Amino acid sequence: MLTLILAAAALAGPFAEGVAHLRAGRGEQAVVSLTAATAAEPDRADAWWELGWAHWVTQDLAAAAEAWDRVVPLEPQRPDLHFWRAVARTRADYATVTPSEAPPSTAPEGVRFTLSAAGDTMLGSEYTGRLPPSDGVGLLSDVAPVLSSTDLTFLNLEGPIADGLPQTKCRPDSTSCYAFRTPTRYLGVLKEVGLDLASLANNHAFDAGAAGQEATMAALDAAGIAHAGRYGDVARVDVSGVKVALLAAHSGACCLNVNDLDEVRAAVTLADREADVVILSFHGGAEGGGARHVPGKVEVAWGEKRGDVRALARAAVDAGADLVLGHGPHVLRAMEVYKGRLIAYSLGNFVGYKQFGRGGGVTGTSVVLEVELAANGVLTAGKLHPMALDGDAVPHPDPSGRALEQIRELTAADFPETTLTIGEDGVLSW
Repeated sequence: MLTLILAAAALAGPFAEGVAHLRAGRGEQAVVSLTAATAAEPDRADAWWELGWAHWVTQDLAAAAEAWDRVVPLEPQRPDLHFWRAVARTRADYATVTPSEAPPSTAPEGVRFTLSAAGDTMLGSEYTGRLPPSDGVGLLSDVAPVLSSTDLTFLNLEGPIADGLPQTKCRPDSTSCYAFRTPTRYLGVLKEVGLDLASLANNHAFDAGAAGQEATMAALDAAGIAHAGRYGDVARVDVSGVKVALLAAHSGACCLNVNDLDEVRAAVTLADREADVVILSFHGGAEGGGARHVPGKVEVAWGEKRGDVRALARAAVDAGADLVLGHGPHVLRAMEVYKGRLIAYSLGNFVGYKQFGRGGGVTGTSVVLEVELAANGVLTAGKLHPMALDGDAVPHPDPSGRALEQIRELTAADFPETTLTIGEDGVLSW
C-alpha cells in the first residue's frame, strides 16, 4: 500500500512527493523533493511551509527559519507561522552560542534598584465563567502597595489575556483539564499593582493556542508591560540607567525549555551580552502539596518532565543570570543564595481567582518577594512579605507569617549549605 501511495505522489509532482516523505518521517528525502518544488514554484507558500518542516525534522533549524521567512510575504496570515518561525530562528541562534565560563562577580557595583515578585497569577477565566466583578477593580488592593512600592514588579501570568478566542487545550469530555483566558479589560488590575515584567512561559500559555499567546503579547505591549515567554521573546526594561532583561522558561513547546540546560545557558549568555542584569523566570517542578521540596532531580507533573530545577537555576547563574524566580508547583519552596545571586525555587500561588489556591493550607500560603540588586546583579537586600489567599484565592497580607515559617523550614531542609536566613520580620540575611 505504501508503495502505491508513493508512486501516486511521484506522479503528482515534487510537492506531493515531498509531503508524502515528510508524513512518513523521511526528512532528508522530503528536503530534496520540497526544494525542487520551491524551485519550480517559488511563489507557492505551502511548498515553503512544508520545506520548513522538512528542515525541522532533520534538525536544520536555521534552514527551517529561512524557509518560513519565504512564507511571510506570500501568506502572512498562515496559522502559527510567526510562532514556529520565531522558535526555529531563536533555537538556531542558541546553537551557535558558547556560554561564558567567567565566574560572576560577588561584590556589588553601581547603582541599586528594587524589584518585587510574586508567583502564579490568574485573574479569572472566561472559559469557566469565574470572573471578578467590576472588571477586577480593587481585586488586589490589599497587596498593591507592596508590589507597586518597588522600581520593578514581576508576576507569572497563568493563561492568555485575550478576547473571544476559543480554548484549544481541553477535550469536551475532560474532567481534569483546566484552561484559562482572562479578558483584556482586566489589564487594569495589573496596572494597579504596577506590573512591569510578566512571564508568559507556563503550561497555560497555549490554552487558546498560539493565537492566544500572540494576543496576550499584543495586549501587554499596549499596556506598556514587558513580557517574556515564547522563544525569542525577551522582556527588556531600563531602571535608573540599568538595563534589565527577563527570560522565561517552561517545559512545553511554547518556550525556552527547562529540560535543556544548554539551551538555557545559551539564552542567558545572549541576554547577558546586552543587559546589565538578567533575570530567569522558570515554571518547573512537580505540583501540589506533595511537591514542596526541591528533590535535586528531574520532576514530573501530569506526565510531563518539568526539569531538575536545582540544576537549571544554578546553570543559569553560572551562565550569567542574576536572579532566578521559580513558580509552577503551586506551593512555596526553598530559597538559596548561590554565587551572590538569589534563587527562589517557587513563589507559590499569588492569585487564582475561584480556581486554584482556594483551599487554604500550603497552596493558599504565598509571599511577595522584595529584593534590591546592584547594577551588576549582586543581591544587596531582600525581604519576604507573607500573604494568604482567601476563599476566592485572592491574596491579603498575613500577619501570622506562615509563609515565612514554611520557606525557612524548606530552605533549611533542602539547602543546608546556603548562608541565607529569614528573620521574623521577613528580612533576608546571608
